[in-house]
Amino acid sequence: MEGHGSVTAAPEATWGEGMGTLKDPTTGACIALGTRCLFGRHPACDVRVDEPRVSGEHASLHWMGDRWELRDLGSRNGTFLDGRRLSPGERVALHRGATFSLSGPSAAFVLEDADPPGAAARCEASGEYRAASGGILVLPDEDRPLVSVFEDNAGRWVIETGDEVRPVMDGEVIHVGGDAFTLELPRSEAETWQSEGGGLVLEATHLRLAVSADEERVRTTVVLGGQETTLPLRTHHYLLVTLARAWLGGSDKPTAQRGWVDRDVLCRMLATDANKLNVDIHRARKQFAALGIQNAAGIVERRPGTGELRIGVRSVEVTRM
Repeated sequence: MEGHGSVTAAPEATWGEGMGTLKDPTTGACIALGTRCLFGRHPACDVRVDEPRVSGEHASLHWMGDRWELRDLGSRNGTFLDGRRLSPGERVALHRGATFSLSGPSAAFVLEDADPPGAAARCEASGEYRAASGGILVLPDEDRPLVSVFEDNAGRWVIETGDEVRPVMDGEVIHVGGDAFTLELPRSEAETWQSEGGGLVLEATHLRLAVSADEERVRTTVVLGGQETTLPLRTHHYLLVTLARAWLGGSDKPTAQRGWVDRDVLCRMLATDANKLNVDIHRARKQFAALGIQNAAGIVERRPGTGELRIGVRSVEVTRM
């Protein structure tokens, strides 16, 4: 990502709506923010600014759990916030729209979006930076979602790898497809969700799935917060239909035992394989996350260590078009 003819962001940085974002006012380019962002001339910086007046490690931007904080790292020519030079080592909170610059106006940035960062990971070998989309981080990429990292219903960051689902920590190194990735995980916001008592949560969602007579098309309607949203038709919606039917057909079982389908059986029912199933699960999660639903990754649940899956909403209906 080039700006001022001299600014380079981490390679392959990606982001979704509702996460911290910087904007280069000169070029209009945007930079996704991880929990920690280092600015300077050194090649290892997250945002490299190839300007002679910029120090090797000039300034940093950190998410502090409730705000973004800018810090000058003792730079020779200073870090400026809205025109005021910061003292060496000084930390200041940033608000949306704040403009800061490194050594002068030629390397300026605007905090375009002051929302919290999502989960992110950096490939140790290539430096590739992957940021979550809709609260869900997939690795190594969207086309090969071998690993997913997201917050569970208890507000813990968890990693899902095949049949395994386990807690994961900020700074943990994980290995995916032969590469090592270092995770950057922001502080959990689950307590905020609970204290606000509102927001769009998966547990309050009603799902209406209307299937055509030939079983080729599915009209998916999400009812939440007093509103109905019909999703664009997608082939992966039939996965939701299949899991919903298993849930509805198990009404005589306790909730903890209800609706689970073995992965291999599910693949046969859908005439697919495990890789394509993972892609469909990721696409379903991404669609629900795009609606602003917290813990959207739970739309498809995995039962750890069993290879079983089930639908993640408890209020669902399957009808005919």
